Amino acid sequence: MSEIINLYNIEYGEKYNKKLVFDNQNSSLTLISFKSGTERALHVDEQDEVAQIIEGKAEVTIGKDKFVLKANEMIVMPAKTPHGLKAIEDTKMLLLRPKHVH
Repeated sequence: MSEIINLYNIEYGEKYNKKLVFDNQNSSLTLISFKSGTERALHVDEQDEVAQIIEGKAEVTIGKDKFVLKANEMIVMPAKTPHGLKAIEDTKMLLLRPKHVH
């Protein structure tokens, strides 16, 4: 069943908060809020992922490069490339990824 989803409808937790927006056998879309200063450590995934900032500002590390993303900006994190995130301010983002197991 289709429904309208308010992307700002997620609270800030102590560090981060996650809310699954969409999930099927092929992919998932997760809404995540990060308190300022919260980090997601460098890690590697087997498939590409896309991060879109909808509120705030975050530094995204991909390989040896660092990118500062703000609201309405997105970036592709290539497969098999170390990537991580640090919230510069309170930040909300969408994470689109194919199904995979960590």
